[in-house]
Amino acid sequence: MRYKVNIPEGSVNGFRIEKRKLDSWCGTKEPEDEYTILFDPECYIMQDTTREYREHQPLWENATGDVLIAGLGIGMVNQFLLDNENVKSVTIIEKNQQVIDLVWDHCPKNEKFRLVHADIYEWEPDSTWDVGWFDSWIGECDQEKYFELMNEKYSPYCKKILFWKSE
Repeated sequence: MRYKVNIPEGSVNGFRIEKRKLDSWCGTKEPEDEYTILFDPECYIMQDTTREYREHQPLWENATGDVLIAGLGIGMVNQFLLDNENVKSVTIIEKNQQVIDLVWDHCPKNEKFRLVHADIYEWEPDSTWDVGWFDSWIGECDQEKYFELMNEKYSPYCKKILFWKSE
């Protein structure tokens, strides 16, 4: 399963969206196709490759009720959550205004989506959720430490906490 992301190319203060053909980029062996990639000033953050979708399998299998998402990225999860009739609400926490400016107006959403401009490490939860999806780690700390921090902070607010599954 793969939803094509329809975010236009652009840049805001070092963050950028690019469209690329990726037959072997980033270690993937994808069929040649055009992909949408989000870069911060130092590295890539997310792309809509088949590999990236497979890494989100825990979310695809468990999204139900009220869902908390750490990081907007390229809005890749939005269409799936929009189409999933078991999902009642979606709260997305994004710390970078540049990402919001590049992506939010162009990604699928409806009234069940709420975007909060905040850092997932510092934000004070204002609700409870059935599922928390944490795919915002990009090297701020050790990956295992990220898992530990998110579990510690969000387990009182999320019935189920999930992380991307790296291949």
